[in-house]
Amino acid sequence: MSKLDIEISGLRKSYGGVHALDGLSMSVPSGAIAGFVGLNGAGKTTTLRLLLQMARPDAGTASLLGLNALHAGESLQIRARTAFVPEKKDFFPYMNVGEVIDFTKGLYPKWRADLETRYLTEFGLKRPQAVTQLSKGALAKLHLLMAFSRGAELILLDEPTDGLDPLGVDIFMQALVGLVAESGATVLFSSHRLNEMEQVADHICMIHQGRSLMNGGLDDLKASCRRVVLLFQNDAALVAGEFKAFGTVKPDGRTLTVFANGTAEAVVKKGGALGAKSVDVQPVSLREMFLELVQRNV
Repeated sequence: MSKLDIEISGLRKSYGGVHALDGLSMSVPSGAIAGFVGLNGAGKTTTLRLLLQMARPDAGTASLLGLNALHAGESLQIRARTAFVPEKKDFFPYMNVGEVIDFTKGLYPKWRADLETRYLTEFGLKRPQAVTQLSKGALAKLHLLMAFSRGAELILLDEPTDGLDPLGVDIFMQALVGLVAESGATVLFSSHRLNEMEQVADHICMIHQGRSLMNGGLDDLKASCRRVVLLFQNDAALVAGEFKAFGTVKPDGRTLTVFANGTAEAVVKKGGALGAKSVDVQPVSLREMFLELVQRNV
């Protein structure tokens, strides 16, 4: 069984009677690049804040790197080994890029000067640049530089590509994959860019309304979800009810489409028994999987 660097069980948090997290449970194995997927307000930022003791949960447990994330003393150890990029990206306005870097690296004994130099070049940043003169995208890149250069074992990223143009997103993704391959760090990052996330993530934590929808290896999750398209001799709506136990069913004329989560073989077998003229089993993208599961749980 793989070592788990993030373990969350039954995590709950409310603000003014509104449930931000409602019994969230999820895990991330060591060395994974885990995509943290959910609609706005699903609880992603709240989860990251709780893991770093920036807020306190109402109930539940959480551990990072084998340490209790909800214990004050152990949380200090966690933060010394963890890099975090928040959703809101600010710096001291009177500093320039070099001063921000020099101030930050003094706090981290494992700071990688070689990575600092690499990312200054790759991200197009100059040490004399004033923070107040950086674009939103450049500010995001500076945050990423500092997170990637800390020598951290765990990297938590909250909407890290916010403000980046398509080229910047591509540079970020390549840098992230290269860093993990070189260092073996574990990454949990939230993003709305599901297409890009699918290219680099090997683990997915999908949440909705403060609860887990899906958690596991991306390849395994995608293998379990299939779109099955069946063609019948007559109106497919006549047999649609026979497939409702297998997933979401959408009849269209003589065609019936079933979104099957772990039930594709059963759908094919049922289609054959009901006289389907043809059956086509198709893969689904992470975006399609996400939208389907969210709509099913509205």
